[in-house]
Amino acid sequence: MSPARERSSSSVKLPPTLAIGFTGHRRLADETKCREAIRRVLAEWKARVPGAIYGVSSAAAGADLLFTESCLELGLPLRIFLPLPKEQFRNDFDEPTWKRAECVLARALSVEITGASETRAERYYECGIETVQQSQLLIALWDGGQGHGMGGTADMVHFAKEQGRPIVWINSANGAVQSFNESPDLLRDAEMDFLNRLPDPAVQSAPSTPSGLAQAWFAKIDESASRVAPQFRRLAAIPIFCTAAAAVFSGRGTFSSNSSWLWIGTILGLMAAALPVAMKLEQRQTVWTRLRTAAEVCRSCLALWQTPALYDVVGPEIVPELSGMLMSLNFLKLSDREARQTTLEEFKRLYRENRIQNQIAYFSRHASHSSAGVRKYRGIVWASVFLGASINVWIVLSTRGLSGFSLGRWKPELALAATIFFQVATVAGALLVVNDHERRR
Repeated sequence: MSPARERSSSSVKLPPTLAIGFTGHRRLADETKCREAIRRVLAEWKARVPGAIYGVSSAAAGADLLFTESCLELGLPLRIFLPLPKEQFRNDFDEPTWKRAECVLARALSVEITGASETRAERYYECGIETVQQSQLLIALWDGGQGHGMGGTADMVHFAKEQGRPIVWINSANGAVQSFNESPDLLRDAEMDFLNRLPDPAVQSAPSTPSGLAQAWFAKIDESASRVAPQFRRLAAIPIFCTAAAAVFSGRGTFSSNSSWLWIGTILGLMAAALPVAMKLEQRQTVWTRLRTAAEVCRSCLALWQTPALYDVVGPEIVPELSGMLMSLNFLKLSDREARQTTLEEFKRLYRENRIQNQIAYFSRHASHSSAGVRKYRGIVWASVFLGASINVWIVLSTRGLSGFSLGRWKPELALAATIFFQVATVAGALLVVNDHERRR
């Protein structure tokens, strides 16, 4: 049974998350009309999203401030990018507008400085690019005209179009709303649904904090992957046993006038060929791959959870199938203000303790288990080969009258026994490969 079907309800779930980016003009003819249009679009998306939704924007004077203030008024969290350190960024504002910006910056989940270029224009351009890249949907308050310098609204809209990002264009001149690159799957994530339906972890503490939920989620995915792997290996071993049994029964049939042995051998041989398809081994392998990939990506996110600055371990463009999971985990980390209070030295210490030492213990434990498996299967292989070869030598010597003992009518049984021992050696060698003990060790 697929792990997704083992239990339909789970309390450990990552919320679907939508990051809405924004770009817009600094100078607006009618701020009131523009604010109303922004609020209307945001309210519509807030009603459509079943999980978490947050805004991604700079806090420049003009449209950016309208967007960030609208997010806060609607109760939407904010991730703010600044092209310059706050002291330099302030030079772009008059005193009343800066007070508004300060209020927004104080209430944002995070305020991050982007870019490292020397010129001011390049820094604003880099800030806009980062805003688009960290968003799944872009709202643009734009007059539709050409840009008047590097990093303007027109540049960001064109970049978002090239990236295939869905765009909601609010015409800053007349308030009309248009959409580009609409994606019907923007709010649907089949992989997140699959992962969310997995059974809860065996040992579960109440995930009352963002890091607690992320830890519980990882435990859930990791346990499911660990449960599926041995099930897959056990099932994969069944056709191997059938093949070996088919050889034994067919061998027995060659020394018997009873054709039943040959029929049984034929049936077992056909079963060995048909069982991988019947047991859906390929699909099970795919499920395990999906689970293990999700678990390891989540493990990496947790390992760097307490970095003083926000850091995306894996970008959605690397594993697009897990983009929903990554977006949700990144939002949980964004929401965990306490984790970001960690100093760099403290983070290094925690990383060594919680990541490096845990990995050493993990690999040592699995290496020990795999070494035991290697010893067991190799012992079976060598013992079986020795016994099978000994019987064959005995038969050859007896046939030539050199053993001092006539096999008589026992020759067929001894030949069958040798065949069985060689098949046991074959099966043990195959199971050593199936269980991947050599590589794991």
